[in-house]
Amino acid sequence: MDDFRFSTIDSDVGKIFVISNENGVSNVFFSRKEYREYLKSLGVKDIKEGGAAESFARELRQYLRGKRSGFKSTLDLSSGTRFQQAVWKKLLEVPYGEVVTYKELACAVGSPKAARAVGNAVGKNPLPIVVPCHRVLAANGLGGYSCGIEIKKNLLRLEGVIS
Repeated sequence: MDDFRFSTIDSDVGKIFVISNENGVSNVFFSRKEYREYLKSLGVKDIKEGGAAESFARELRQYLRGKRSGFKSTLDLSSGTRFQQAVWKKLLEVPYGEVVTYKELACAVGSPKAARAVGNAVGKNPLPIVVPCHRVLAANGLGGYSCGIEIKKNLLRLEGVIS
């Protein structure tokens, strides 16, 4: 069984829950309910604090304070389909302080007519912030954000994209 660990962060965008397993950081949640439902879906009753989750939490705290623009923690993106993983890996290439549109991201993964499918993959991202789905915009504006549009705006402000 995977060796799950967790850490939590109190931040300006709310409480953040981080989970890691033996392969790296696997999930970031902005809701205690989603965090608990995820653990229940895994059948995990006892999860310890620390490990890669705690190391990543330190990096995330620095990012949220404007002291870090990238992450070094090992990530586990294996929960996604091949297409989702391709989208998430391309998202990792979007630099701090820059944005792309869903269409541009679709082109980058070799599926120029699949902006909607790319949007669905972005919405399923298990690692918001570190896999920077907040940096993806709709052609006509901000677009959505699975963690809430106010969090997206706060992250884009932090990175200097919007004022």
